[in-house]
Amino acid sequence: MTKSVALFGCLCLMALAACDQPKSRNVPFDPMAAGPAPEAIVVVPGEGLSVGLPKRSGFPGVFLDHAGAATDPMARQPAVTPADQPMVFDGFAYDPLAKQPAKGVDVVIDGHVYATTYGRARQDVARFTKVPELVAVGFKTVLPAGTLAPGPHSVTVRVIAADGKGYFEGPPIPFQVK
Repeated sequence: MTKSVALFGCLCLMALAACDQPKSRNVPFDPMAAGPAPEAIVVVPGEGLSVGLPKRSGFPGVFLDHAGAATDPMARQPAVTPADQPMVFDGFAYDPLAKQPAKGVDVVIDGHVYATTYGRARQDVARFTKVPELVAVGFKTVLPAGTLAPGPHSVTVRVIAADGKGYFEGPPIPFQVK
């Protein structure tokens, strides 16, 4: 009986010691959670991947989350952003015909092509489309404060086809810099 009491006491001590160990947790992805501060990306017009490629017919799988400080600029008009802050243009895009991630994404502002970083995780897109391959479809570019003059502007998103031989273009989205 004393051996079983000692064994029980030992097991209790081991169980208590294990309580101090942190447990790993799988926190679900929240696409609306505030992300890290925008990277200091210096973009130069004309360096986009779509330059020199033919435009394809059809509408891309694309959504622009932000035009500067304006959230969902397509649906929430007027889309207004301050001139004295860096302007983030981000969202998601994919090749609609291949149902695959694009080769890349450019944003075109007032006819000037700007490159983006492409391949950011967007679990929400894969879940919504029910296409697991459409996770790494997020894009982002940041224009330094003062890049765009105050006044009306227009942004279009170009989605380079998965085969890299052309691009799809979204509709022009108006926004104001003040």
